[in-house]
Parts: sequence; structure tokens; C-alpha cells
Amino acid sequence: MNVRRYQAKNMQDAMRQVREQQGPDAVILSSRRVDGVLEVVAAMEVPTEPSAPARPSMSRSMRTAAADSDLAAMRRELRDLRALLAQQQALSERDQWAVRHPLAAGIIERLVECGFDESLARSLIGGLQEDQTSEEAWSRLRTRLAASVASVQPGVLERGGVLALVGPTGAGKTTTLSRLALHRIRRLGPDSVTLVTFDRQRIGAHKQLQAFGQMAGVPVILLENERDLLNLANRTAGDHLILVDTEGRSARDAAERKLFAQIRHLVEIETWLVIPATHQAGVLRQVLKAFQSCEPSALVLTKIDEAERLGEILSVLLEQHLGLVFQSDGQRIEEDFHKADTAHLTRLALGEPSPRLQPRAQVESAPVRIENPWFAPRDESAPARSESYSRPSTPKTPTAWTAPAQGVMTRDSLVLESVVPFRKSVHAAY
Repeated sequence: MNVRRYQAKNMQDAMRQVREQQGPDAVILSSRRVDGVLEVVAAMEVPTEPSAPARPSMSRSMRTAAADSDLAAMRRELRDLRALLAQQQALSERDQWAVRHPLAAGIIERLVECGFDESLARSLIGGLQEDQTSEEAWSRLRTRLAASVASVQPGVLERGGVLALVGPTGAGKTTTLSRLALHRIRRLGPDSVTLVTFDRQRIGAHKQLQAFGQMAGVPVILLENERDLLNLANRTAGDHLILVDTEGRSARDAAERKLFAQIRHLVEIETWLVIPATHQAGVLRQVLKAFQSCEPSALVLTKIDEAERLGEILSVLLEQHLGLVFQSDGQRIEEDFHKADTAHLTRLALGEPSPRLQPRAQVESAPVRIENPWFAPRDESAPARSESYSRPSTPKTPTAWTAPAQGVMTRDSLVLESVVPFRKSVHAAY
């Protein structure tokens, strides 16, 4: 029996070496990964030559010695055969399947290296034909994977209403809220949006949102409870957009507290769950399960540029029903925030270059100089607005936010200062 050991990058390469060295009848005994290298042990049965007949003149002692030698050889062969049978029984079904389907096995191995769950990888290669080239098979897999990730359209940003962002601590809710507000301001102006925060836990948590409100010229309101939000929503126009920032919570706290449960039947509130791509798959599953009590309708994926293996994130996204609405891949307020692009996300997860990144780099090399990026004209053909803004003596607040008779909300205590102090020109990249 001829037993040999091979080292290869993947199972497909190992099978090629086995066929070249030992022929198509060789049997895989075991396979394992050692320091990132696939190690395969294969065996080939070698026919033994028949022993020559004993000479008539051979003495009795010589014939006995020859018989003992043949018996010992037979015992060794039986022992090797028993070991071979034991190894074949221990050989997993996965390795046996990989021997029969080397192309599919190679693709699965590549997906697992990218962070995808192995069971998901096996389901994605359904219908793969072994006569395809690896490039064709990989291209079809990429297309299928991109189509499998659900995405939704941000309708609430167009029609107005109440949109609340929820998620774990450090997920990027406040930054995402500013980006969504800028999206609305670009189209309908600063009077069309209001920023609201409930985050009173972190020291200075509202300062970041307040700074954005000062630059954009929109009010920032710090509320005490959900009833204040209900009063605010009832006193604003139906097409006005109220963006709500909530405090970050752990998975356990989010599961115990049902956010907005007391007022959902009184006002329509849409909730988006903000999740960071830096979470491990297990932690992300816990977050998705815990925040189900907030009844989210969509997901916002942040910190894509900081993730090590996006395959884990896509594996989790494919397991649940919520669609992706926005994604961010950097710290820049506008340039690094995009509507959901599953094809772009899939290429990043597979470790492939994305065509979207190159044009952005070209634009950054030649920035466009504008006077005020927060108040760009709604119509591209219309002339740019004047930069002569004057600091108002009181915070700019719509008349709909006057204090109610009950005294639940007061402009002095809840509406933070929101002005436009910038008069100098600003560089912005588009």
C-alpha cells in the first residue's frame, strides 16, 4: 500500500496533485489545515507479486521460515487494511463530497475564508455545474449573493413623519441622524426637518447633534419622554420630518424595554435599526433579536470601512427579514454615506475592488469650492443662494413648536440653540 502526504492551498489543488502522483484510483484518507495550508493524506493499493514456488530441494526448516515470513506479511497487510477501513469510516462526508465536486468545494472554501457561514456557502452554490470555469461560477455566485441581500427605499425621508434611530451604543446613530437631516435639507431646505434626541445618559451626548444643528440651521430639541415626542408630532405639519436620536442600549436592556410602545397607537413612528459592521456575527445576531421589540422596519449598516470580514455581516443579513436602507463606509458626513448598494457591499465582502471607490477618489483630488454646502440650491439650474446670513437674536424655531397649555414643552428648556454662524467659504467634495 502506497500512502503519501500532500500540501496544497485548497482541496481542488490537492486533488490535482493526488491524481498526478497516484492516479485516479487513489483514496483520500484524511484532510486537515495546518498553519493555513491544507494537508491531505492519500493511499493507493499496490499489487503484490506472487512469491516464487519453493524449490524441491529446499529443506524443511527453510520452508517453515518462508511460511512464517508469508504469514507475517499477510498479518501486516491485514493490519494496514484494518487501519485503512477505520480511516475511511472517520473520513467526513464533506471531504468525500469535495472529492466528487472539486469546483464547488473550492468556492465554498473561498467563501469561508471571506467570513461567510459554511452552511450559507453550501446553499449559495446550488445549481453549480462542474463543467463551468471558476470565473464563470464565481461571477454567478456574486450576482446571486447580491440579489439575496434585501434592501428597501427610504420613503419616510420623502413624505415626512417621525423617524427614530435605535441601536447599540457606538453604532453611529447620531452621525447617521445628521446625514439623514442633510439629505432632507438638500432637497427641501432647513425648515423641513427637526432633530430630536432622548440621549440624556452620556455626558454631552447632545453636543454633536447641537453642533450640526447650528451649522445646518435646524432646531435640536432635547426631550424628556415619549409623550413630549407625541406632543411635538401633533403640532407639526404632516410633511415635516422629525428625526429622533435615541440613547444606545445593550442587547439585554433593549429586549426588556419596548421603545415607543406607549405612543405607537397614537402617532405613526418609523424605526430604523443602526448596526455596525465591526460586530462579530454572534453579537450582531443578539442585537437583531434584542431590538425586535422596537419594531424596526429597516437597517442602516455603518463602519463598513472598519470591518475585517464583511462575509460574517452578510451571512447574518441573509438570515433575517429586514432590508438594508443606507450604508456608510467612512467618517465624512456626506461622501461616505450611501443608499443601500448590495452589489457594492457584496464585492467588498468577497475581497474584490469596487468600481464605486475610484470615481470618489478622483473627485477628492479636485474639490469644488462652494459658499455654503448646507444650503445648496434645490434646483441645479437655479442661481446659488446668497451667503449673507445674519445671526438671529433668538433660535430659529417654527411657530408649531410653541409651548402647549399643559406646559410639557417649553422653548427655553427644550429647543437648543440652532443658528448659522458660518460666513466663510467651505470646501466640499461631490
